[in-house]
Amino acid sequence: MAPATAIRDFNLRAAHGSSQDRADDVRPAVLCFPHAGGCASFFRPWQSLLPAARVHAVQYPGREDRILDEPVAGLRELAETVAEEILARRERYSVLFGHSMGAYVAFEVADCLRAAGADVPTLVVSSAAAPALRPPVPYEDSADVLRYLERYEPVSPQIRQDEELLELILEYVKDDLRLVAQYREHVGKRIGARLVAVAGEDDIPEIRSRFRQWHRHTDGPFLPVVTPGGHFYLREDPPTGLIAAELARCTHPDPAAGRTPWEKAS
Repeated sequence: MAPATAIRDFNLRAAHGSSQDRADDVRPAVLCFPHAGGCASFFRPWQSLLPAARVHAVQYPGREDRILDEPVAGLRELAETVAEEILARRERYSVLFGHSMGAYVAFEVADCLRAAGADVPTLVVSSAAAPALRPPVPYEDSADVLRYLERYEPVSPQIRQDEELLELILEYVKDDLRLVAQYREHVGKRIGARLVAVAGEDDIPEIRSRFRQWHRHTDGPFLPVVTPGGHFYLREDPPTGLIAAELARCTHPDPAAGRTPWEKAS
């Protein structure tokens, strides 16, 4: 039976060490949230790129080792289940990183944790317009969904030619897109975390022109960052340098150190 838990740990110490070893691992942790149709394994390579941190990722229902899990009713419900797991594990994440759809899930998780008195210091939202300004999202017709996906990244010919595989992928992509399309709980919501919003300079106009409006959703510091690449800039150039800098900021805050290279570049 597929596991009910959502959080996947890519730390080798967790995989091969004892429970005491895991408890003694004091490295800061980042929790990553995939894009619509994405899997937790997308972030597995990041562990080797962030050796001074623990890299975890969320597995949404309906894919990989959760292929048999039923979809959730709404994006807020998904966030609540992740937040409940974080609290049950007594995990303290220094950074939440959400890409595209994952940005909205991470934002709601941050809000759930804030309400439980377990604030996260930094939220990084990647390739996502501010919630109220996100572009329309189709999720019912397969042809409409494929055209929508092509705006962000071409679907490989191998997948297009395999009708059974394409239908399987579209099934959970549609469900993810439904969550985004019906997401309304963001209205009037602000968190207290530092919020970093990242956009690729070649992303679609609806995101490039609207990602800075994330500043409306935090009472903490806000940093917009523009990086080379398109919607999936992180395939070629994972923002692990930015994440490492944010983890260091949380672990060793030093106001005298001034602005980070990311802030100077933006």
